[in-house]
Amino acid sequence: MRLAKSPVPTGAVVDDHQFRMAVRSWIGENLPEGWRHSSFGPSDEAHVQRRTRFGRLLGEAGWLSICWARSVGGGEMDASRRIILLEELVAAGAPEPMNANVLGIFAPTLIKFGTLDQCQRFLPGMVNHESIWCQGFSEPGAGSDLAGITTKATVAGDELVVTGQKVWTSYAHLAEYCYALVRTSSESRRHSGLTLVIVPMGQDGVQVRPLRNMVGTEEFCEVFFEDVRVPVANVVGTLGDGWRLAMYALAQERSVGLAQRSLKLAAEFRRVAAMAAHGRADGNPRVSDALFSQGVVDAYVRSKVVTATVRRAIELDAAGADIGVLSSIAKVFWSESHQSQMDLAAELLGPKFVTGDGTGADWYRAAMFTRAETIYGGTSQIQRNVIARSLGLPK
Repeated sequence: MRLAKSPVPTGAVVDDHQFRMAVRSWIGENLPEGWRHSSFGPSDEAHVQRRTRFGRLLGEAGWLSICWARSVGGGEMDASRRIILLEELVAAGAPEPMNANVLGIFAPTLIKFGTLDQCQRFLPGMVNHESIWCQGFSEPGAGSDLAGITTKATVAGDELVVTGQKVWTSYAHLAEYCYALVRTSSESRRHSGLTLVIVPMGQDGVQVRPLRNMVGTEEFCEVFFEDVRVPVANVVGTLGDGWRLAMYALAQERSVGLAQRSLKLAAEFRRVAAMAAHGRADGNPRVSDALFSQGVVDAYVRSKVVTATVRRAIELDAAGADIGVLSSIAKVFWSESHQSQMDLAAELLGPKFVTGDGTGADWYRAAMFTRAETIYGGTSQIQRNVIARSLGLPK
């Protein structure tokens, strides 16, 4: 395996402050000024290119794998270093790496359940952004009810033959690989007949159709598989054990995978608070409203709770502990807090929020995209059921 260059000299003993300074210095040298705070969410092709190029720089420098074991190309640093790295990236307004999804969700799953050969084949390109990845979980009839998927994979010698449809497959039109959940047994119970497999996208039988959303972008896609052949060697874990792996992957998505976005929530709050302060100085009547002030306080508390919850999840995961229901708590609280924070921005900006003028255009686009956040990665309703069951309560 080609190891990434270590961000800190091998054998060097540095404290957290020295590490933070090293991160800050690297960002200052490698992040172009025009790329800072360039977007609130997925945008046009230029922004995708920035995410890919900056992700490649981060990967080649070793920052994206600092907490992984050295056997899989990592730096074996503790969780506190990952938090410091993310804090500095968010403070600098750096674009989120293009492969943030797969690095935060599937990479930990592959490391935990996959073979060393699979890690050697797929992790380097993932980290260095030589290959873009997408997730193939949701289907038209199986979103929140993931166990209801119907995309099937039949074993044919040393291959699987995959046929079916996936939807909400973000950036599938750019992806080289898809980590997909497929049904390899129709005779077993719904959960026990599933398999997690890596599907190469650039082959006959794979059709991708981008879907334009209300923000005006087309990162959401639907994917059709028709007799697509995949090596059995691409199965992660064992045939029929996909449900357990998918639950682990989704727990990562709903907690550890939210780390950078939770920190962005706090940074975004500071921008809302700054706008409120300017509005008070300019005599904006909305700012003096008692309900608005209450909303600002609520947003501040929420940003602190979200950050603390995700940090706790990172620490538990790094210690090898089960994140458990904390992943559902983190997902619900982050997504709903982000939506309410955008409501504050809309109230502050007034008509500018919807006219597309200046700063209002960015906030409007960001607010529209937050409507998806309580759906993807498991709807708020489903997550509340998970939380209820953990407390011994009815759905």
